[in-house]
Amino acid sequence: MISMSEFSSKKLLHEYGLSITNEFVVKNADQAVEAAKSLRYPVVAKLSSAKIQHKTELNGVRLGIQNSKELEVAIRDLETIGSDVNEFLISEQIQGKREFIAGYHIDDAFGPVLMFGLGGIFTEILSDVNFRLVPCERREIENMINELKASLLLGPFRGEGEVSMQHMIDALVSIADCGLANPEIVSIDVNPIIISNNKPIAVDALVMKS
Repeated sequence: MISMSEFSSKKLLHEYGLSITNEFVVKNADQAVEAAKSLRYPVVAKLSSAKIQHKTELNGVRLGIQNSKELEVAIRDLETIGSDVNEFLISEQIQGKREFIAGYHIDDAFGPVLMFGLGGIFTEILSDVNFRLVPCERREIENMINELKASLLLGPFRGEGEVSMQHMIDALVSIADCGLANPEIVSIDVNPIIISNNKPIAVDALVMKS
């Protein structure tokens, strides 16, 4: 299988309507500082390569960068991780207390499947996820969301407002549409989706092709 970079994965998903972070791919610290002028600090710096599927395992993510000096240091630090990585992703840092995961894959027995569940540090512990065969009606996706124990997090939560169910359904429809429209795609992993300003934003994504 062939993996797409995070930047390319999110760009593709955005073409189908998924909201993503504002971001730029750069090759060095100078370009990073220039790109960050179009964003608002704090920003995030990550390794950017189709060869790297799990950046955190390589310590390839720097969060909470507050200014250009910190950004320069972060990029030069990331440059030491691997000689085969020569691009970096600079993005806005999304602020939000609620995280979800979503995905799409081709099941050997059932065909295209859409997944949605609780994200963040509790993903593996609680395994609060649901699945639906796609294509399906919007009401089926709404049922999938409401069947989660974590669906309560879509209501008012710790000072944050209620999430629009239609916006959440739209996000999942975008992921399903992307997979169904591109038969070479075997899986899509969007993790995390962070709720920011009461809307779902895809912060990281990985698309795998056959």
